[in-house]
Order: sequence, then C-alpha cells, then structure tokens
Amino acid sequence: MLIDHVIYATADLDAAAAWIQSELGLTAVGGGRHEGLGTHNRIVPLGGGYIELLAIADAEEAAGSDLGRALEQRIQQVGDGLLGWAVAVDDVAPVAAGLGISVSRIARQGLTAKLAGLAESMRDPFLPFFISRGHAVPDPGVGATAGGITWVEVAGDGKRLRDWLGGAELPVHVVPGADGVRAVGIGDRALRSR
Repeated sequence: MLIDHVIYATADLDAAAAWIQSELGLTAVGGGRHEGLGTHNRIVPLGGGYIELLAIADAEEAAGSDLGRALEQRIQQVGDGLLGWAVAVDDVAPVAAGLGISVSRIARQGLTAKLAGLAESMRDPFLPFFISRGHAVPDPGVGATAGGITWVEVAGDGKRLRDWLGGAELPVHVVPGADGVRAVGIGDRALRSR
C-alpha cells in the first residue's frame, strides 16, 4: 500500500496547469475524459505518485457520479484546491470486502482501474480511496524527477483513518480543522490547498 495520487480540483484545467507550472515548476501532461463520470483531467507526474488536476467536463453527467458531485461542490463552495487522495493496492477486492464497501471501475481513453471507497472518500475527504490498475496500465506518476509524493496532510478523524487503512503505516499527518486534504509533500516542497 502506498500513496498513489492527490486530486486537485479546478474549474479550469489550463489555468490550473499554468499555476502548477509557475508555483512548482511542474508540467501537466496528457489526461483525458473519464467515461460516465462527467470529469476530465491532466496528470502532473512526480516520479512516485502524481497530482491529478480534475475539472468538470459535463455538468449533467457529473451530477450523477460521486466524484463529479464532490468536485462541483468543492469548486462552487471553496474554489480550486486539494479534493482527495488515493492509495494504490495490488487488489481492491479484499480491501473492499474488509471494509464492507463497493468496488467500482474508472476508465479514461482505454486505461482502466478498479476503485474502492470512492463515495466514502468524497464524503469524508480525509479518507483515501483505494485504486488498483491492471498490469498493462502504466503508472501515471513514473518518469518524472520531482521527488515523488513524500507525505500527505489531512484534517479529520485520525482513528477512523487508521482503521480505514487497516493499520498500514503511510506518511500521513493528521492536523486539526475541518475535514479535508490540506497539503501534499512533493520531494522537499509542499503544495497547500488554496
């Protein structure tokens, strides 16, 4: 189990990519539209994890998905900023069975992955969702030299988070405040939610 990526919600992918470039010197690449979720993204590879810049592609379609609704709510109420995070596991099925949660699928331009806990993590954003990609699906975070994701800072129920992770030791700092993702360490730098 390891931190896979952090989601940065934005109303405008181009503006978010330009901001990430100017603030951190990092380049957003690729991405595309998620099938059936009403969202689209760009990827900021970090060489061990990535930042997913995520925006609404189709508001009506997004209203029908947990991810789309949480994204729209974040943008409307707070504006751009950190929305959620994901933990990579070999297989989401046993994690889902252990937590009593459902497994879903996400697809983007022929790339697919299985997810568990997406609805829960969008409702309680200090909790990550779990992701497992097929063996033929490349890790979007590889190939960069930014230093990878070194830690994540969240505000929320620390005990519930530990239970959710099954006691796995990850570099996650729990701080006081309203539930949410507060910051992500990228090498020796930090990206804080705006």
